Amino acid sequence: MRGHYILVFFLFLRFFLHAQEIDSAFINLKNKIELINKKEEKINNLITAGDKFVDKDDIKAEFFYEKVLSLIDDENSLNRAHALLQIGRIYRARGNHSESLNALLESETIYENQKEKHKLAETLVDIGILYRYLRNHKKATTIFKKSIQLANSFNDSSTIGRSYNMLGGIYRVQRKYDSSKYAYNKAQMIFKNLKDSIKLNEIQSNMAMLYGRQKRYDKALEIHLKCLEFVKKIQNQNNIATAYSNISFEYRMLKDYDNALKYADSCLQHAEKHGYRRHVASAYRSRSIIFRDLKDFQKAFKSHTFYKRYSDSILALAKNKEIKDIELRNELEKEKKELEIINDKKELKANLYATLSIVIFCFSIITAMLIRRNYKERSQRIKDKLEKEKLKKEILTQKIKASETELKNLIADNSMRLEFITRLTQQIKEDKDSVEDRNVKRYANGLLLKLQQQIVTENKLSLLQDKITEVNKNFDDNISSKFPNLTKTEREICSLLRLNLSIKEIASIRNSSTDSVKAVRYRIRKKMEVPKSEELEKYIQTL
Repeated sequence: MRGHYILVFFLFLRFFLHAQEIDSAFINLKNKIELINKKEEKINNLITAGDKFVDKDDIKAEFFYEKVLSLIDDENSLNRAHALLQIGRIYRARGNHSESLNALLESETIYENQKEKHKLAETLVDIGILYRYLRNHKKATTIFKKSIQLANSFNDSSTIGRSYNMLGGIYRVQRKYDSSKYAYNKAQMIFKNLKDSIKLNEIQSNMAMLYGRQKRYDKALEIHLKCLEFVKKIQNQNNIATAYSNISFEYRMLKDYDNALKYADSCLQHAEKHGYRRHVASAYRSRSIIFRDLKDFQKAFKSHTFYKRYSDSILALAKNKEIKDIELRNELEKEKKELEIINDKKELKANLYATLSIVIFCFSIITAMLIRRNYKERSQRIKDKLEKEKLKKEILTQKIKASETELKNLIADNSMRLEFITRLTQQIKEDKDSVEDRNVKRYANGLLLKLQQQIVTENKLSLLQDKITEVNKNFDDNISSKFPNLTKTEREICSLLRLNLSIKEIASIRNSSTDSVKAVRYRIRKKMEVPKSEELEKYIQTL
């Protein structure tokens, strides 16, 4: 036992010294780069520093990449594209999917404009991975195949291998095991030829998950444990969290719940430390299932609650509209640039025509042409203004529809929780009747009372949708016209205040803190110029 404590101490000391070493290297690099005066040289050094830290400490890497973006003025700079690509990967690992998609799409546009096929194919793989996380397997598959086709045109083996590795994961989830194994083998062959041990380890981990799907849990566990040793050695923090999660799953399938819980806790601690939201959700889900199998329903319910809070599947539903908006904005940006090129050509032709007119016609004809041109521009401005107003109206309509969809998702999630609590209540009742110990029955009765209270609360939320729909007909349009400076969040809070809901109830519905709701409520009062002597709720009800 004493030897065990000594080993733990030395492992902790080694970790502490390694962290100190990383911090020291970061400070030295930061100070060294700050002394560089030449802008281009500073940017190149910041890129190198970010790439050095990206697998060791993504927060420090992000610092360097953000510095790069702040220094670059050229929107089509390849250094800017590289920094955006790396930031997109960092955000994806943290579960910030909308921010990740923004960065990756901007990076893709730059590489496309600069005709950098190699980097474009690489970026497509990262965009495909993001859509795979969002469970949009159809779109992800299309992007990976496009990346393979593009990479084949200039024989980029590394990008082709990454794409096949990701396709293997999609086929595995879809239970197309033969296709999954074929894709993994293709990727493995490529990275063996490239002697890329990091990618080979990643593929081995994915193959282990395939074995797990086929219920070959011992084989899968053996591979995952080796993969964990490897990623710890290279200090790849995101893959360390993944390895902990995978090992916990295999132990759970083997009904070794002690080890399953141990690795789930390691995954949770590591993910929370590095801000990997997706892994945090996965760890809480594993804990919930393990405690359920151990019939510790109180801990199972607690972990399940945290899982729901962090779950990427819920976040994906809530952010689905935001993702679509980003995609639409990216398409509109491309169309806008094409229109600008066309307009530039038209303007050039008009200027040439005006120049020729000066030579051919007299001063009076030139003056007439200038007046005519000014009239056209004024008409075009009026037309553009009308188009913008029309677009604003359409965007407002879309926002209203998005709010309705978000509310439906909230009610659906509430129904899922209600069903889970009801089943859990029934299970406890059945288990209680089979036990004769009075203390156990008394504890079970207390737990049943708490669950019954939760069911009442959940039922109240289920009735909320009809009430909001009935009371708030045309309310959003009216309030938008009277107070156009209100944000979408502030208008939604107004709708809930109109129902006489308390701050605590609004915070519960919106899954936010009471302080956050109070802050929004203060901004609404300020924008509406409601005096302190008048209640905000009563004022809103009169609108």
